[in-house]
Amino acid sequence: MTVKPCENPVPKALKFKQQCLDVAFSPRDNLVATSLITGHVFLHRYSADCTERVFRSHPHNKSCRSVAFGLDGSDLYTASKDKSWQVMDLNKGETKYRQADAHDKAINRLLPVNEQIVATGDDSGCIKLWDVRQKKIAFEFKEHVDFISDMTFNEAKRHLIATSGDGCLSVYDVRKSKPVDVSDNQDDELLSVAVMMDGKKVITGTQDGVIGIFSYGMFGDVTDRFPGHPQSIDTICKLTEDTVVTGSSDGLLRIIGLFPNKLLGVAGEHGEFPIEKIVLSWDQSLLASCSHDQSVRFWDIAYMFNGDDSVEDDGGGNGTGRGSESSHDYKDFDKIIAEFKVQNAVTQGSNKDDGDGDAMNSDSMDSDGGGGSDGKDDEDVGEESEEKRQRKKKRKSQLQRNKVKQAKKTTNANFFADL
Repeated sequence: MTVKPCENPVPKALKFKQQCLDVAFSPRDNLVATSLITGHVFLHRYSADCTERVFRSHPHNKSCRSVAFGLDGSDLYTASKDKSWQVMDLNKGETKYRQADAHDKAINRLLPVNEQIVATGDDSGCIKLWDVRQKKIAFEFKEHVDFISDMTFNEAKRHLIATSGDGCLSVYDVRKSKPVDVSDNQDDELLSVAVMMDGKKVITGTQDGVIGIFSYGMFGDVTDRFPGHPQSIDTICKLTEDTVVTGSSDGLLRIIGLFPNKLLGVAGEHGEFPIEKIVLSWDQSLLASCSHDQSVRFWDIAYMFNGDDSVEDDGGGNGTGRGSESSHDYKDFDKIIAEFKVQNAVTQGSNKDDGDGDAMNSDSMDSDGGGGSDGKDDEDVGEESEEKRQRKKKRKSQLQRNKVKQAKKTTNANFFADL
């Protein structure tokens, strides 16, 4: 499958003066929220004709790493490096609740589980479940030893599933104080997660560009692996029960089919800039992606849901069995990506800024918002970049130590075997 030229007009890209860290669609309206490394949060109303800013807020002193709408779309949640999280009432335009010093370390991820529970995860691996109504901690978990990279919720099981930079996946029943399960170390950073195949599978994106596939209830280790991404899989957006879009450090949004595991096409790109987040709109017509290129871009994805045979299963699996290496079809990655780049060169005008200050591009960071005028924003940008470099360096060192330990074990085993 190759990506079709965009038949439906899409909103123009939102341009910012600083890096975007997260983006979220409203579950019930044409609203999109964006959080920035400066601590600012923007809300825009989008359409094919125009995109207008609804408001700009500065709820956090340091980078706003996570933004999410409540389940009914009336609340907007944010979490920050300053260790706080808050919820804003969008109907009233005011802060509904703020929890300062919510964690001992910087908060990296936030996920509204339901109307009552909000989950937060920090840089030290701590996960907290908050009772919004009673405004207190419901449960606290410390199964991880490195940053919480992503979280998702399996509503059918009432399970919160988290991934971490320590290479482990953890599962929690939000009604209980103890974890359901914690996986073995996967010898690689787990960066993203999604529940697939009607709850039968959980997939994770890794630093090495491999999709790890867990069978639900068997979280000790993966039952399948799908290699092929040349760089890290930083974000996963679920489209259907057997189709996802992945965001990679190479700037491409790849459409991936599962069972059989194969690359179906490319939905968009941010040049060579790493992608932080990909989300699907409430009406399943658009994808939004934010990247280090300081933009949020929109991509037509409606063709994936309109009954085309482009996403039909070719009989390679029904989601109940385990995949195999033989089902992996990634030999044509380069060909599919090359075809996309040729098409995108023709159609990219609909997704690029025309230089007229579109939407809020020219005023996304007004003088009262900073934009580096006092040096604090630039300092925060540097700190975030340095943190990511240190994480990668730390992980590489750990992997090297693991390899040395494994080599010693193998050598000793062979030695004693000979005796």
